[in-house]
Amino acid sequence: MTARTPTTEAARPGTPAPVARVSAGLERSLTQVARAILRLEVPRDAVPGDVSISRTGYWLLVRVSETAPVRLSDIADSVELDLSTISRQVRDLVAAGLLAKVPDPADGRAALLSLTDQGEAVLDAVSESRRRVLAEAIAGWTDEERNALASGLLRLGAGLHHLRDHDEGDRLP
Repeated sequence: MTARTPTTEAARPGTPAPVARVSAGLERSLTQVARAILRLEVPRDAVPGDVSISRTGYWLLVRVSETAPVRLSDIADSVELDLSTISRQVRDLVAAGLLAKVPDPADGRAALLSLTDQGEAVLDAVSESRRRVLAEAIAGWTDEERNALASGLLRLGAGLHHLRDHDEGDRLP
């Protein structure tokens, strides 16, 4: 299979050709990395005995840990999924004892979610397991290469967030 040569046609008007080529390669590379990360299974040894958690459940624990206490509707918005899809996943995480659900004092019809102690322990264990996989993947890299990757990704993420925040008003729902 032959790799396609990126063209400048996909770039924004006025974007220099070398930037467009790098952007196309970067987009392909990041897509491959994102797919690989999303496909990482939750290691069985990272969760206690009878607890079962899916990849989606793991990512929901991550989101709750970043914003808790948080309403279910806010999580659905942040992961851009339908409320009914998230609701089922969250119900399973609550039943497993990984999330706590309490009434929202500002709106009795809604609930706030946060991690339980067991949820924090599971999140920590799964995160550590995933970090070990990443460490293995870059074990042959120099410290300079690892630091450059981390710095570059942080800078890219900040730039993407800035563009998304700036462009949100220009997009259709």
